[in-house]
Amino acid sequence: MPSYLKWQRPLQVVTSTSWVHRGETVNDFVRSNRYHLTSEDRDVYRRFARLALPRHTSYPTAPTWSTDYRTADFTEDLDGVRRRNDVVSLYVHLPFCRQLCYYCACTKEIVSDASRRKLDPADELLNGVEIEIDHLARSLGELGIEQLHWGGGSPTFLSSSQLVRLFESIQKRFPATKSAEIAVEIDPRITSAEQLETLRQLGFNRISLGIQDFDEKVQRAVNRRQPLETVEAAVETCRRLKFESINFDMIYGLPFQTLESMEETVAKVVKLSPDRIAFYRLAMIPEMFRWQNVFKPADLPAGDLPLELNLLAINKFLAAGYDFIGLDHFAKPDEPLAVAAADGSLRRNFQGMTTQKELEIIGIGPSAISQLHSAIAQNVKSSHEWRVNVESNFPIERGLRLSDDDRIRQEILQQLYSFGRVDTQRVSQRFGVSFSDYFHDELGRLRELEALGVVRIGERIELTEPLGRLLVRVPAAIFDRYLPPRAFMEGLPVGQSSAVG
Repeated sequence: MPSYLKWQRPLQVVTSTSWVHRGETVNDFVRSNRYHLTSEDRDVYRRFARLALPRHTSYPTAPTWSTDYRTADFTEDLDGVRRRNDVVSLYVHLPFCRQLCYYCACTKEIVSDASRRKLDPADELLNGVEIEIDHLARSLGELGIEQLHWGGGSPTFLSSSQLVRLFESIQKRFPATKSAEIAVEIDPRITSAEQLETLRQLGFNRISLGIQDFDEKVQRAVNRRQPLETVEAAVETCRRLKFESINFDMIYGLPFQTLESMEETVAKVVKLSPDRIAFYRLAMIPEMFRWQNVFKPADLPAGDLPLELNLLAINKFLAAGYDFIGLDHFAKPDEPLAVAAADGSLRRNFQGMTTQKELEIIGIGPSAISQLHSAIAQNVKSSHEWRVNVESNFPIERGLRLSDDDRIRQEILQQLYSFGRVDTQRVSQRFGVSFSDYFHDELGRLRELEALGVVRIGERIELTEPLGRLLVRVPAAIFDRYLPPRAFMEGLPVGQSSAVG
C-alpha cells in the first residue's frame, strides 16, 4: 500500500508497500486501540460540528453549476469522452418511490399504488431512457461499460419485465465488459425474490439495501417501517443467488436514536455481515428538503450525541473486522472497495465511495448527473420535463465546464476525502505548478487548523487521526475556491449545506 494512502499519526514507513505500526496495519492498530477523542479533541470538534459546509460529492459543488451550460456544451464534451475512453461508467436514475421517507435528500417522485394502477409512470420513463441511450450512442460510438449503477428513488419500483427491458436497452448500445461492476439499489420492503432473481440473471453482481436503522421507533419517525425479518429474507436471497457484494446504507442523526438503540442496530448489521456499509450523517436541511420539517428538534440527537453515535458505530465495525474507508464507509478487507483504498483507485462521487476513480460517469434519467474529466452536467429533474426534453436531444438543465484550477482542486479534495492526505509533490508534478506558491493563502489558513490539531503540514498535508478525519469537511472547505475564504471557520448560511457533525 503506497505510503500516502493512510493517515495514522504515530505510524512509520518501514517498507515501500505498507503503513505499519509495530507490525500492524492501520486498521488493525485502530481496531485494538478504540477510535476515540481526547477532551481537547472534543473541544475542537464541538467548535466545528455546528458549521454548515459541503460534503463535496462533486467539485465544483452543485450550487455553482450554471444553466448557461446546455445541450450543445454536453454534446461537445461527450466527443472528448469518446476520444479518451474505451469504457465508461453509466449511472441510471430511476426516481419513483411508493412512499416518502422523511430523511431523504434524493431526487424522487412518490407514486402510490392507486395512481400506478391508473397509469404506470415507469413505462414512459423507459421510453425516455431508450431515447436518451440512442442520443448517447450517436455521440459516444461503441464504448463498453466497466461500471453500471441503478439508483433512485427505488429501482425495484420497476417490475421484473421492466427491469429486463431497461437492462437490455442499455446492453444493446453499451455492452458490459466481463469484469464490469453492475450494481443496483433496492428497497427491501418492495423487492421480491423474483426481482432479485431477475437482476442476478441479467448480470447484476452488487446490490445495496436501504437499511437506515432497525429501531422501530426511529423507523416510525422517518416513515420507513422495515422489520428485521424483511431485511434478513432479502439478504438470504441475495446470498443464495451469489451476488458478489452486498452493501447496507445506514444513517445516524435520525429522530429518537440513542446509544442503546444504535448499539442494537449495529449488532444486527454485524450479524447480517454485509460486505460494505455506508454510514452517513443525516443531511438535515429543512429549508431545502421541506418534508424534514416533520422532525421536531427535540426528537433529533443533539449535543455530543451524534458524535457518540458515529464513534460507537466506527468502533463496532472495526471490531467486527471491517476497514474504515474515507469519511463514512466500511468494507471487509478483501472487498473491492477496500482494495481500491489500498491501491489508490478509490474515488468519492454522488454514489459515495467507489472504485476505479479514472472512469468517466455518464448519467441517464431525470436529474442524473454526469461527471466527466472536462465537465459536470445534470439532466432536468422533473420526470415529465425530462421526458419532453429528451425527445429532441440531451435533456441538460445545468452544468459546468471545468477549468484548470477546478481540476487541481478536485484532485486535492479527492485525496483528502479518500485517503486523508494531500501529496503536494504529486499535485505539483501532475499539474505543473508550485504547490506552495499556488496555494499560499490556503496554506496560511490550514496552519490555523494545524494549531488546533486538525491537520499536519509537512512534505504532505495530512489529516490527524481521528480528529482531522472526522472533520475532513473543514480543511476541504479551504480548498473550495467557490466558498468564502473564512467559511472553514464560520460555515455557510442556514439552508445551504448540512452541519459537519
